[in-house]
Amino acid sequence: MPVRKLRSPGASQIRDTDVGAVIGFLTLVVVGMWWHHGGMNGFGNSIVTKMTALDQITGLLCSEAGLLGLILVTRTPLLERKYGLDRLLNWHRLLGVAMSLLLILHIVFSVWAWSTPGGVFNAVKSLTGGESYMALTAVGTLIILLVTLSSLKWFRNQLSYEMWYFIHLTVYVGLAMSFSHQIVLGSDFATDKLARWFWVGMHVFIILWIIWSRWGSLVRASMRPLRVASVTHEAQGVTSVVLQGSHLQQHRALAGQFYLLRQVVPGRWWRANPFSLSSVPTTAGLRFTIKARGEASEAMTKIRVGTKVIAEGPYGVCTPDAVGDKKALLVAGGVGIGPIVSYLEHLKPSSEPIVLYRAHSNKEVSHLEEIEALVKARNGRVHTLIGPRAKLKVADPFSPKVLLKLIPDLASRVVMVAGPESMVKAVQRGSKAAGVPSENIHAERAWW
Repeated sequence: MPVRKLRSPGASQIRDTDVGAVIGFLTLVVVGMWWHHGGMNGFGNSIVTKMTALDQITGLLCSEAGLLGLILVTRTPLLERKYGLDRLLNWHRLLGVAMSLLLILHIVFSVWAWSTPGGVFNAVKSLTGGESYMALTAVGTLIILLVTLSSLKWFRNQLSYEMWYFIHLTVYVGLAMSFSHQIVLGSDFATDKLARWFWVGMHVFIILWIIWSRWGSLVRASMRPLRVASVTHEAQGVTSVVLQGSHLQQHRALAGQFYLLRQVVPGRWWRANPFSLSSVPTTAGLRFTIKARGEASEAMTKIRVGTKVIAEGPYGVCTPDAVGDKKALLVAGGVGIGPIVSYLEHLKPSSEPIVLYRAHSNKEVSHLEEIEALVKARNGRVHTLIGPRAKLKVADPFSPKVLLKLIPDLASRVVMVAGPESMVKAVQRGSKAAGVPSENIHAERAWW
């Protein structure tokens, strides 16, 4: 059977205005329910009614932020193909912060409202167990705040991805434990049957959405595992792994996208880590170039031929389609050379690609001969930047002055960059200062 490219996942038909309309509608409904149930009237009376009104609206908006955050992690193709998983997860993080801030305000206003006339101690006592369902809610609130705290950069850096991930999953428990007091004690739902059923129905819908889209995709991938067809040593600590399988033709993937891979072996089947395609995905297999940078990636470089692998995806919107008919500058650092190779295979000769390959030593350089052949066939050229930063001829190889001297027509090119975060930011700054429009600078960051 002849080798052919896998089908494209296709472009998303969703528009920014569609997303804005959904968020606007949900916010309008939430604020409308609060207004309809007398929320605004509280501002014209005593301090207790004012605090109660603020307590109610911050609680509702906190729940809305949580629901929107859950939608962003469903990995729904319609959303992911429009914005990319990294942007969705970043927005999810921001909504998580917003939810926590609103939750803190909700607690402050609640204690303030309940502390008259019994005092703060009695208010806290009532809100953490004195009232029905509040003990459960207090525990759920504590879980949500701890999960938010664990997601702050400093705390996140102290944890392994697996530990952080399982801590993060407890937020579902926290949200579930906090839900009961909204329905039973919340003035917006306790006496309004229509509002109550709308709120419950929306939560059930989103739960089913998560089960089908997030966990359903894992189940479907688990039922169609791929196998390791070959393992090739590319450079020091760098290995290429090719996956094949009878279900490969059912995949829809593009160069530059990434998969979440998990080895079906004892002790590793529950761990999923992101790896980018390092060649155009075809019916001959999916190739991933992996650098041993941690325990998970090192395990993948040592994987054995024949091992089953569950491949979830593909994900990502940083693909060669962004180049179109324009010329391209491709910048790779370290293992970021993988997606750059896949871009090159997809590009047309008219793109005249220029490749800047950054590595700390010659021992770490991989796919160079392959890259040179691909670039030559497309009327481009390759520049390598090898060595520690202190030994390079220029202090900043990605400054606008250096980039323009090397690539005079840079402003008219599409820039695609893959590699370490510091390098990605340096290329983005230098390219933008050299006249490249922001919309023509593309990079995709792993959330992890």
